[in-house]
Amino acid sequence: MSRLMKKQTLTLAIFALLAVASLAVVRAAQRPNLVFILTDDQAPWALGLAGHPHAETENLDQLFRQGAYLVNAFTTTPVCSPSRAGLMTSRYGTELGITDWIHPGREPELGLDPATITWPELLQQAGYNTALFGKWHLGVPERFHPNRTGFDHFVGFRAGGTVLTNPKLDVNGTKKTFEGFTTNILTDQAIDFLQNGRDKQKPFLLCVHYRAPHAPWLPLRRKTGNPLSRLIPRSRIPTTRSLTRNESNESHGNTWGA
Repeated sequence: MSRLMKKQTLTLAIFALLAVASLAVVRAAQRPNLVFILTDDQAPWALGLAGHPHAETENLDQLFRQGAYLVNAFTTTPVCSPSRAGLMTSRYGTELGITDWIHPGREPELGLDPATITWPELLQQAGYNTALFGKWHLGVPERFHPNRTGFDHFVGFRAGGTVLTNPKLDVNGTKKTFEGFTTNILTDQAIDFLQNGRDKQKPFLLCVHYRAPHAPWLPLRRKTGNPLSRLIPRSRIPTTRSLTRNESNESHGNTWGA
C-alpha cells in the first residue's frame, strides 16, 4: 500500500470515528438523563427563590435555577394519592378511581391499576434505566408495586407515611431496616444509584419522592447557629384542626398518613 493510500485510509478512519462520536452525542442529547424531585405538602411560599424571608432553601433554589421553575403550575386534586396518580398518568384521579388519599386500613385493595400507562413506563420501554426513591402511595398490594409500573429499581414506602428515623423500607419488594433520618437515607440511596447502581450504558430517570416537609417536623440542627430562633412566636398562636377527612392524630401520628 502506497503512502498516499495509507494516508487516505487513516483519514477515512478518523472521519468514521468522528461520525460515530457525533452520532453518540446527538443520541445523548435526544435522550437526556432526567432527575425529578417531589416534595410533600410544600407550600409555594416555602422556597427561598419565591422570596419568603423565612424560607432558607439554598440547595432547592440552586436546583430550580439549573432546572425548571414553573411559577403558575397547578395540581388537579391537592390531595396526596390523586395528585400522584395524575402526576404518573396525566389523568384525573376521578378517571382512575382515586379521589382522596389512600388509607391502607380502610382501602387495602385500592391503587393505581398497573394496566394504566405511566410516563416512567414509557421511558423504561424506550431504554431508560428508571428508579424511584421514597413515597409511592398508589397502592400497597404487590400488583401495584412501583416495579410493575415503570420502575426498574425502588427503595421507599408504598403507603402514605413513614417514620422520621430508622425506617423499614421496601427495596424492590423486600423489607430492609435502615438507620438514620429517613430523608437523608433516601437521598443517600439515590446518590448511590447514580454512582454505582444504574446501568451506565443507558440514560436514566431518577425520581426522588420525599415525604418531607409533611408533618411532623424534626429538622436537623446546624453545626453553628440556629436559623429557626427568630421564628419563635412572641405570643401563643392557637393551632388549627386538620382539614383532611381524618383527625390529625390519624393522618399524622402513624405510618398511614397522607
